[in-house]
Amino acid sequence: MTAESRPAPFDGPWTGRAQAMDLWLREHKIVFSATTASLVSTFAGFPLDSLKSRLQSSREAVSLPRLAADVVREEGVGGLWRGFPLPLITISIVRTISFTIYTSTKRILNAEPGPSSGIDASSEGGSPPWIDLRLGLFNKDTAGDVAMTSLLAGGASGAVVCVGSAPFELVKVRRQLEYQIYRDTHPEAFAPKPTDRAPPPSSAYSQHPSGTSASAFHHHLSNSSSRQAGPASSASPSPSSFASVLKPKRPPPFVPPTTMQAVKMIIDKAGIKGLYTGWRLHFIRDTSGTALYFAEYDVMRYFLGRKRETYGDAKGKARDDGPDEVPAWARSWLPQSVVPFMCGSVAGVTSWALIYPIDAIKTKAQQRALSGLERRTPLTQFLRLVRGSDKDNPKPLLTGIARLYRGLGVSMVRSMLTHGLLWTIVDAAGGWIETRPFERLANKLEV
Repeated sequence: MTAESRPAPFDGPWTGRAQAMDLWLREHKIVFSATTASLVSTFAGFPLDSLKSRLQSSREAVSLPRLAADVVREEGVGGLWRGFPLPLITISIVRTISFTIYTSTKRILNAEPGPSSGIDASSEGGSPPWIDLRLGLFNKDTAGDVAMTSLLAGGASGAVVCVGSAPFELVKVRRQLEYQIYRDTHPEAFAPKPTDRAPPPSSAYSQHPSGTSASAFHHHLSNSSSRQAGPASSASPSPSSFASVLKPKRPPPFVPPTTMQAVKMIIDKAGIKGLYTGWRLHFIRDTSGTALYFAEYDVMRYFLGRKRETYGDAKGKARDDGPDEVPAWARSWLPQSVVPFMCGSVAGVTSWALIYPIDAIKTKAQQRALSGLERRTPLTQFLRLVRGSDKDNPKPLLTGIARLYRGLGVSMVRSMLTHGLLWTIVDAAGGWIETRPFERLANKLEV
């Protein structure tokens, strides 16, 4: 017996509430799907993102397994998730907003101008659009129009979102690179330890070059002997004077700050504007990267059989209505359920590889700013990363490019995992919402 043909209690309180809940979910499908997917994918990929930031800012080449082992040994397993709570919240919010702006911009671009928006109420839950603007651009069923629509919508999404995400990104980098920032701000803690006792004079001159602790010892004696005519000539050097030469002041121990303490340290040092350190590079990275990401994903889904979404008078310009089907040339090796993961992984990896140099320069610039080191222009930082700091003996070009892409391997693995999971869950959650899950549950309860 179908739900419509059943007598009461079909119209009872359970069914009414279930229908209201299903309607609310359909109206907020993008928010619900993107938030759920972001929570899962962010947790799964955060350790790899943390290792990526450490690899980018490291002064020496180090393998991923060695770096992970060093982090676990020095900071514990929790070091891989250091600073995790804030990104879990912010990335979920950012991605939700990003998906919302992206889908809204696509509708604005594709919907034909007219007296009404022409939005399919049944697919949108009956809710009116936030911005009722219709340009009627790029709405033909071609790969070129799909690419242009997604490129513009993704770029708009990245440009708007980065304004709010830049401070959180900086705090995340600050938390991930705390130990390296500590090393930059306390270099004396990692210098070679001097001997606690000076060597005998007979061996000092023959074994120690000028500038070592032994030469400093004899320099102090020669200065004392040269002042014999003075009233203090009879006074011999005290042991404490040698200790002050031989033993540098011990720096404070490394104590990682909390997220709120990290925010306070940034504001205390540079004010509110300090939260936007490296914002220009962040803007370029997010705008170009998001545009490429969405365009690649949608074009791949188009070629793998997804029906293009249409709005208002643009209906009829797309392929026939019906469920998405993998084209014949891919059915033998590509299940439909794997398509979102594959397309999300490829889009995430390729778009990230293209903008990775920008991200590397941004991370290095933020690290130097947070460590209080002299700031460099992006071009200067780029040249130093590629050619090294010695102008007379520059590094080979391929070696410099390899350093610029340091950490790309772990980033590719992270992108495949996070973006594959993201789109898989987004598609699964969206499909689940369309089945009216709460009404189906109420039907079972009220039979």
